[in-house]
Amino acid sequence: MLSGISKLDLKRINRMQVLRTVWEAGPLSRVDLAQMLQITRASITQITNSMIAEGLLCEIGEAPYQQESRLPKGRRKILLDINANYKFVLGAVIGEREISAGLCTMHMEILDKMSLPCTDHTTRKEILQFILSAASQIMSNACLNKADVLGLGVGVMPVMIGRMRVYYKDGMLDFKDLTQALSTPQMPQVFCGNAVWLLSLANADLQRSGVPTGNTVYLHLGSRIHISVLRPEKQETDYLTYSYLTERCIIHPGGRQQDGYPAGSVRAQLSTQAMQARIAEIYSRERTPFLYNATEGYIEHVTLEQMYRAISAGDARCEGVVREIMQDWSVLLHNLVCSYQCQRVVLHHFGLSERGFTEFRSYVREFVGDDIAERIVCSTVESRTDFLAGCSLVLMKNFYLNGGLSDMEPQ
Repeated sequence: MLSGISKLDLKRINRMQVLRTVWEAGPLSRVDLAQMLQITRASITQITNSMIAEGLLCEIGEAPYQQESRLPKGRRKILLDINANYKFVLGAVIGEREISAGLCTMHMEILDKMSLPCTDHTTRKEILQFILSAASQIMSNACLNKADVLGLGVGVMPVMIGRMRVYYKDGMLDFKDLTQALSTPQMPQVFCGNAVWLLSLANADLQRSGVPTGNTVYLHLGSRIHISVLRPEKQETDYLTYSYLTERCIIHPGGRQQDGYPAGSVRAQLSTQAMQARIAEIYSRERTPFLYNATEGYIEHVTLEQMYRAISAGDARCEGVVREIMQDWSVLLHNLVCSYQCQRVVLHHFGLSERGFTEFRSYVREFVGDDIAERIVCSTVESRTDFLAGCSLVLMKNFYLNGGLSDMEPQ
């Protein structure tokens, strides 16, 4: 016989809705929460008062006067917010060039961070040891114990999946072995996931500007180009299919070759190594003096940002190559916006300063127009703050999705 929803399940669902709504929409009053969630004011008061008593929510003061026009005189809305110090969150990301680890509050405010350079020779054991030692050191620095921390979240970039012994099981990535390897008596609960999706989730969480009304494409640049399509409901995406098909997409018919990919594909034209190979054809002390000196003669150090600066500094030969590269980027961005009907395209690991981003956007505007250019933004999660992706996983799995309730709580 099928049983109805339990009281604990109903409680969890109501609390989950309250937590996520407050986080995404910003501080809200009980009146606003009741209207948004279509729950009676009496029920919302009972739910939120219980959560305040447990420390999950806190009252942060009265709403501004302009929000009170419909309330009787003398009555003011009291705003509720997630308690930033309810617990703390540890996160880590295993990237192809760096392992980052750090600690943040429930508001994802960074408190501490550590990093380890990663090479082709860095072993799985060394990576695991760094994450565990860094987490332990960070907790010690902050005078925290296991009970003070909501969890340790670890994101793994796809290029590192094999090295970390993460395998496919029934068509899905199975992080069980990695989770077990990081689960020690001294560590809080461990959660592991795909870093591409988690980085897109962390970027969205840090915006804290309400539930988006359209899709967002998160574009990660490295030796491979990965994308994650984040939908308004923020469910996990099939990032592998998106990345595989995007890398095979032709953006320059008859263009450059790469084994296993069509000529002129995204992978052959725009991966970091592909762009460096294009500039290498003119790269020398004599022909590109500024760029050569800025990168100390190492073509592996060349980035889009440095190419823009080289043009401004008088390296005229760079301009033609950069225009070709940016035309390809513009075609890709145009296709992503059209294919996924996205409102925004978030650039991650592009290494662009504010000035560099302005240059990037101006090229896109020239080649495919204002509409596409205005949809492009830089990720709020960059470089050594990548560990926030792991923190987002913990907050989602061990806070928002369970309404702040422990799975061990009796029914």
